[in-house]
Amino acid sequence: MENLEQLESHITAFLEKFDRIKAENVRFRVDISVATAEKSKLEEENRKLRDSLAGEESKRNEAVKRIDALLRKVQEHDSVE
Repeated sequence: MENLEQLESHITAFLEKFDRIKAENVRFRVDISVATAEKSKLEEENRKLRDSLAGEESKRNEAVKRIDALLRKVQEHDSVE
């Protein structure tokens, strides 16, 4: 009888542990889902920022070219006089 009681006790403990692990697994899955959604959101924000930066760099390069062209005009004008 004692062996049967020990078996029942071990099985009960095992089932309780199994239920705790299942609940923890559910929490982990939720955490992973939240983290995945946040990662996607951050990746999209990062892409937008990179696109914006590329646009700003392009505008800067264009401004530098225009300034260089103006400086050349001024230098040519000064050298003519």
